[in-house]
Amino acid sequence: MANKFDLKNSNLFKIIFMIAFVVIGIFIFKRISPATIRHIIQTHKYAEIIFVLMWVFLPMFMFPVAILALAGGMGFGLIKGSILTFIGASLNLSLTFLLSRYLFREPVQKFLFKRYPESKEIIFANQKRLRISLILARLIPLIPYTVENYAFSLTDIDFFEYLVISLVLILPGTIIYNNVGDKSISPNSPDFIISIVLLIILVFGTAIFGRWYNQRDKKKNSD
Repeated sequence: MANKFDLKNSNLFKIIFMIAFVVIGIFIFKRISPATIRHIIQTHKYAEIIFVLMWVFLPMFMFPVAILALAGGMGFGLIKGSILTFIGASLNLSLTFLLSRYLFREPVQKFLFKRYPESKEIIFANQKRLRISLILARLIPLIPYTVENYAFSLTDIDFFEYLVISLVLILPGTIIYNNVGDKSISPNSPDFIISIVLLIILVFGTAIFGRWYNQRDKKKNSD
């Protein structure tokens, strides 16, 4: 009887949490804009702390991370903005992954297995395959950053491997996006043009490398 009661409480908590999650997400998209973030960074006494907290929580609700990174560069400069962005992103991807794994993994897996039985092969892939998938997902800018965090929490990938791989691969983008934000203050300057070129190289370079890595891995496995 106690186990049934605990299970009901657990399910009720998840439902309440999900409803609150959706409501907060709607509020964020209606009230928080790039201009709001910029105003906070420029005027608030504890702008650094608030910026990191924004990074921790806003992406959980699908808020565009590129806007946060650019705002960090504009408000704090390249070095400080990159450091604060990296700290916030590190906390965010950890919290998002752990919350999703321990609160929603089981019900989402049941739904996927029932609706899409073939998803078991992906979710229960071995650690090597999951590591390669994570590397490719982080390198190829097709899947949103937050979706990747939620998606990999459904798999059996080890949390610390997920964390280390993610931190290494988000570092170049963190610096380059903050550099664009920093140099955007003078949009006609050569430095701004260079920052845009570096951003283009990041997007297309990682996509090309990711595709090559994927083809190499498939060829290796077929041999």
